[in-house]
Amino acid sequence: MSEAIRLLHAVQRLHLVSSELTGYAPWPDDVQARKIRPTPCSITRSLGSLPLRGSRITAPVIKALRRAAPELEWRQTYSKEDVGARFLDTYGYIELFGPTGHFRSAKLRGYIGYWGPDLTYDWHAHEAEELYFTLAGCAVFSAKGATNVMVRPGEARAHESDQPHLMITLDQPYLAYVLWRGNGLEGLPRMVTP
Repeated sequence: MSEAIRLLHAVQRLHLVSSELTGYAPWPDDVQARKIRPTPCSITRSLGSLPLRGSRITAPVIKALRRAAPELEWRQTYSKEDVGARFLDTYGYIELFGPTGHFRSAKLRGYIGYWGPDLTYDWHAHEAEELYFTLAGCAVFSAKGATNVMVRPGEARAHESDQPHLMITLDQPYLAYVLWRGNGLEGLPRMVTP
């Protein structure tokens, strides 16, 4: 069994035991494996040694991600002009399942994203509705029309379709399981002015 499949199973177990995740979207029943070439990014090689403090329920996903990291396709949506070099040096994500993920699903998109400490993921939006479920670290979220919220491992923050939002990581790296649902599953986030 590949490490990517083990990661998928760890994420599925987390999804199924969390009422926050299952209440947001059921686990997709159309997940099918795809062959994707491993693609590293700036954080891939150091992921195993990074301090990722999770919780009892998120620790198995963190462990599986560390093992699978070298065989995953890591992505970065933005350019240096969009977010700056420091952001790109400490940011990366995988699409575990979804329209273009390691496992295809047309019903739901599931990412795992990593952001380094003391980063501002500036105002952005996307058509799909979104839920950040914190695996490790803490972050403060701001969203247009909503109160600022700090999330810790096992806690979540949802954003509506096209709702501008930003995230600020604190003194630890931030790792999240991110779900997209609804229209715009194949889209990408875009930087916006709130």
